[in-house]
Amino acid sequence: MLGIGAISVGLGLSGAQPASAKYQGHATTPTELRGTWYQYFGHHRWQALKITKHAVSMNGKRLYAANKHGWRKLHVLRLKKGQGAESGYKGYGGTNYNLNSLAKYDYQTLGNVWLSHKRVHGKRTLGIYYNMGGFQVWTKQKLAHNYSYTYKGKQYLNRIGR
Repeated sequence: MLGIGAISVGLGLSGAQPASAKYQGHATTPTELRGTWYQYFGHHRWQALKITKHAVSMNGKRLYAANKHGWRKLHVLRLKKGQGAESGYKGYGGTNYNLNSLAKYDYQTLGNVWLSHKRVHGKRTLGIYYNMGGFQVWTKQKLAHNYSYTYKGKQYLNRIGR
């Protein structure tokens, strides 16, 4: 009897689902975005964007956190392609995240953030769209080149999340 119970417990544990690298709710950042990301700032200087489970910091200054209040509170909103147009949010070209959906004004947010399929030196990059066709590209390594760009073509919003 004890042997059968042990086998059933063992089978139950083997069917456990692997951890997902996706959206987990409004209070935590997606695991695929976590880590320290760098952008070259010129003259051997870099900006550092650190995304942890419950906080977002830039150059050592905490921007959003789960324990903050008002527009500095971490509130993650996942936007899929074409989702949310009725409420003023748009997913645009692919899945992207707004790390501060409680912000009332544009200057209070980083912009739309996603893990891009574009690669630099074989590694995926973090893309951030802020305003007027400006796309920031962040890398996991400190590289002495800024890969950010401005897209001036038609339908530039469809490039968000790709």
